[in-house]
Amino acid sequence: MTREPDAAVTGRLAALALLHALADCDTLDQAWERIDPPADPRDAALARELALGAVRWQRLYDWLLAPHLRTRPPEPMAWALRIGAHQLLALDRIPPSAAVDATLDALAARRGQRWCGAVNACLRRLAERVLPERQGEGPLGRLPERQHPVDPGIRFSLPDMLVKDLAPALLDHPERTLADLDRRPPLCTRTPPGLAPPVGRSIVRQDGPWTWWSDPQEAIAGWVEPGRLRVQDRAQGRLIESLEQLALLRPGMLAADWCAAPGGKTIALRERHLTVVACDRSRERLGDLAGPRLVHDGRRAGLAAGFDLVLVDAPCSNTGTLARHPEARWRWTRSNRDGLAALQRGLLKAASKAVRPDGVLIYATCSLLPCENQGVAHALDGWRLLAEHTAWPDGWQAGGYHAVLVRT
Repeated sequence: MTREPDAAVTGRLAALALLHALADCDTLDQAWERIDPPADPRDAALARELALGAVRWQRLYDWLLAPHLRTRPPEPMAWALRIGAHQLLALDRIPPSAAVDATLDALAARRGQRWCGAVNACLRRLAERVLPERQGEGPLGRLPERQHPVDPGIRFSLPDMLVKDLAPALLDHPERTLADLDRRPPLCTRTPPGLAPPVGRSIVRQDGPWTWWSDPQEAIAGWVEPGRLRVQDRAQGRLIESLEQLALLRPGMLAADWCAAPGGKTIALRERHLTVVACDRSRERLGDLAGPRLVHDGRRAGLAAGFDLVLVDAPCSNTGTLARHPEARWRWTRSNRDGLAALQRGLLKAASKAVRPDGVLIYATCSLLPCENQGVAHALDGWRLLAEHTAWPDGWQAGGYHAVLVRT
């Protein structure tokens, strides 16, 4: 028999509901739209943090909890355990006893008492291992080093295949690490050309047109919604900068954004006075993006070779944005990899047929994986590489890749 939760467990209960909804959704953002979020913004923020942490670190948390379980727990019980583990290991301001008690109350309110005894015993055993003071970053920073896993897939909570496929990107760059994939930068905004840079109490850094904010709501309400700033990750802006440095952007050029949704690069190109046709596979994906639009299956050529510039920002694994979209890591399977590779090559080949003989083709992803980046851009017959860049995640940007191609 379930009971109404009190205020102390509202955020945990919403997190459990969010993780349950995720089973039928592609992203946590979509799952959030399916639940009744807490009215209190603090509870809503806690619910999102718990869900994000449970998804991001689920492989590590399962490994840490396994010695205290007799059998593999059913999924609802497993999510409760991961939420409890995240509070114990990652949210330092929550006392261990409060973390365990509130998680149990939320589980009882949602599922009854069936699993509460086992969850209670398991989380309290884990709590006994937690250091009184943090010794390092992330969940493992609250555990003695001798208890840290050696396996990188467990240590960084990534599928083994993803660790293997990322190895070539790490091999020649010792400054890059798998830990960087979980670095979540502050909200970043871009000031459009011709407008003054913003001012605000929560600005933590400014670099030319780029501004980082500790309080996203200040940026959104005060600057983005009135149209004075654009929300855009710093890594995504490097593509436009590369084109400007190569003197490939000229006012009046005719361009096609082959996979335009949600429209950030279309808008950036239009701000440089290009005429940009925003293309995507459905009218719904294009949303209310203004200007010339075309509903078009990007895997089919269809358009005459009349564009000075064609940009293919292809669907990908999103491995460069795992800090914001942790659920994407668990979709990286062999079939997913093969399907994306076929789609990316098909999109780039079809788009290349729409480029004028002396035009430019750009291929971009939010991925860090060579098989999705260089493996696609370098393999297009009849085209040569003019420039390319990989942005690796750090404290100020997510990751991504772009290549600038011209005909041989």
